[in-house]
Amino acid sequence: MKVIKSGFCAVALVLSSQSVMAAPFAYEARSLGMGNIGVATADIATAPFMNPAMLSFQKSDDDFSLLLAAGAFFSDNNGMIDNIDQFQVVSAAYDAAVIANDIPAQLAAATDMLAITQQLDGKALAPEATAGVVIGMAGEVYSMAVSARSDVIIAGGLTNVAINIVDVVDPAFNVLTIAGVKTSEVGLSIARSFEIMDSKISIGVTPKTVNVEALSHSESITTSNTDASSLLDQGVQDLGDFTTMDLGIVIGLTNHIQLGVMAKNLIEEEMTFLTTTGGIATVTFDTQLKAGLAYSNEFITIGADLDLTENASIISGGLSGGLIKKNMSLGMEIDVFDIAQLRVGMVKNVANGISVEAQQPLYTAGVGLWLGFNLDIAAIKGEGDSAGAFVQAGFKF
Repeated sequence: MKVIKSGFCAVALVLSSQSVMAAPFAYEARSLGMGNIGVATADIATAPFMNPAMLSFQKSDDDFSLLLAAGAFFSDNNGMIDNIDQFQVVSAAYDAAVIANDIPAQLAAATDMLAITQQLDGKALAPEATAGVVIGMAGEVYSMAVSARSDVIIAGGLTNVAINIVDVVDPAFNVLTIAGVKTSEVGLSIARSFEIMDSKISIGVTPKTVNVEALSHSESITTSNTDASSLLDQGVQDLGDFTTMDLGIVIGLTNHIQLGVMAKNLIEEEMTFLTTTGGIATVTFDTQLKAGLAYSNEFITIGADLDLTENASIISGGLSGGLIKKNMSLGMEIDVFDIAQLRVGMVKNVANGISVEAQQPLYTAGVGLWLGFNLDIAAIKGEGDSAGAFVQAGFKF
């Protein structure tokens, strides 16, 4: 899931054809600008989500941070929405031809609709939305944070695809099927630092309670509304609550180099629900492992994160097209007189058996400004329609 660094306002919109029902793509603007790294570079606002051990491994003088965040992401695989819009235009032309009793125009429109349907087959879209709040406090030995967040991740694809010009004009065919999950979690993060053989070590844990709701909706593409807000506002089923835990560790290898490891959802959970098409979908919260290595001094931070496990789609069974992820992320931040921070990064999916498109790297860039408050802006760009931005503002002291 995703949340913001240190701030009271964050707004995001990302289009990423490589993010279909896998783990949420970004946590906050600073990390995203640096390639979405954070296991060994998170601050006291984002540590509860990136690595709770970083709460007591801060090198800055900041010991308090308040975060209020909201964001939205939208993933469109190969222009699916454009295809649906084209289909609806041609469908309207078909209806006009029926009213005019123009048989040749009806045949031409139905043929075009069928061609568009074939383009849509196998494509997917995935909107996401998030909101969260964190209060973090860092001490010399013990640090803690209270966090709450809510996330929505949805996947949509075409079902009951028409294969001839007779079926293509029947609204029972070419159904946009949406399935997704909304999670709301509350956590308490506690971290403690140690000195062992002149090396600083920090261990952090985040026990949390998670409420899960399933989202499911089906409608013919002739009439479906593909606006992000509409896709996120679908039928909801409450699947109940579960309790789990995140665990992290950070080791100072030298005064400037640290190694971090994060385990998310140590207690796994699986829930099922019935979709609007009558199928059974499964929501799975598997344990995810990630490692991070970072070098930092007062002028520059360089880091790398790697998923140690391949992360499957959060939801499966209701739709095909879920993407396996094993991300490798690289990033860098340069500090300019404590007034601005310049950031660049890269994210690449290195999982086995994924498509050539999914293997293409995404490139990120960002800037942070101190204007009496923090303003952070990040952008991401990949192949085709994969592009987006993240903006946040806030404060810490």
